[in-house]
Amino acid sequence: MFSTMQIPQAKLDSWVRSYGTNSNSYVLLEGPKSYFTSPAVEGFIAYQVSGGIALIAGDPVCAPQQAHRLIRDFTRAMLRPVGAYQVSPAMLAAFRGEGYADVQIGKEAVFDLNRFTLAGGKMEPVRAATNKARREGVVVTEHHPFAADVESINNELHEISEAWLKCRGSHELGFVLGSLGLDQPSAKRYFIARSEKRIEGFVVCEPIFGRSGYYLDVTRRRPDAIRGTMELLTAEILRFLREEGYQMASMGLAPLALLDDPDLLDHPVLARLMRFVYERVNLNYDFKLLYRYKAKYHPHTWEPRYFCFNQRRISLSMLYAVVQVRNALSLEMILGRGGFQEKFKTWKHAASFIVGFCWAWLSSSS
Repeated sequence: MFSTMQIPQAKLDSWVRSYGTNSNSYVLLEGPKSYFTSPAVEGFIAYQVSGGIALIAGDPVCAPQQAHRLIRDFTRAMLRPVGAYQVSPAMLAAFRGEGYADVQIGKEAVFDLNRFTLAGGKMEPVRAATNKARREGVVVTEHHPFAADVESINNELHEISEAWLKCRGSHELGFVLGSLGLDQPSAKRYFIARSEKRIEGFVVCEPIFGRSGYYLDVTRRRPDAIRGTMELLTAEILRFLREEGYQMASMGLAPLALLDDPDLLDHPVLARLMRFVYERVNLNYDFKLLYRYKAKYHPHTWEPRYFCFNQRRISLSMLYAVVQVRNALSLEMILGRGGFQEKFKTWKHAASFIVGFCWAWLSSSS
């Protein structure tokens, strides 16, 4: 009755173009995901199974009125606990209607392109940074990775990305974050900031078809990039998109930031854990620093995002499954790959997570 078999890429792509309204809808087409469909619904759910938990990536890709049915069919077919990471307000009612609980996990920075401007006092820090980069000769252009004679540029983008990840002791996160994707044609768009001698940084954008916009997803710069490179890239991309007639853009989720949903009171242990991680734990990047970077552009809307789960209370195994798929954390990674420093960092991240959970649990009992 239900299908988790191989679905043609062209079919998945057509559904994303018809129903993709989440900023990460296009990202669902890449990475190690499985796809679920139901004969009663035009659309799909992208998911991964980790530690006995089925984790849905983002929103179901379908018409809103069909989401209830698709979620119901998926839940029945899985025969295991189900969680959904980074659900938008547009799909929240459908999950709740199928008996799912939910908790806010952060907010997403969204821009009305018709209103974005660098003018005004509150934008002075961004404006000063962009002016600094311009004075240093940095220019932003769009790059087409499959045009003629661009192999050297593509190689330079790979080098920048690898250096950026190495500098952070990190790797491509996947799940609801996109990849560089220079090896195959797609609807991704590439914007590069170039000085006289080299590429200083770049941003990969993915379309949000259902909202006439783009998601500024993969951001990379050289460790010694000219100051203001990323500010100039961001401002110019938003200007380019506005001039092309697009309506909105997203800088993506600021995880664990601006947690203000009243329903957090229903999950005191989890709420305490998330606040502990936001304030004290760095799993691959600084959550507060990420929020502050996005906030300085003064998004017009901070849209809430949720984690939904079909259990009365969220379990430690489900939390760990989310960390595992989002950060590719595994026993193989801890024991089988990398040197001592890499293993130590991974153990440190895992230990921080466990300490945070225990602290939250004990605090809620006191």
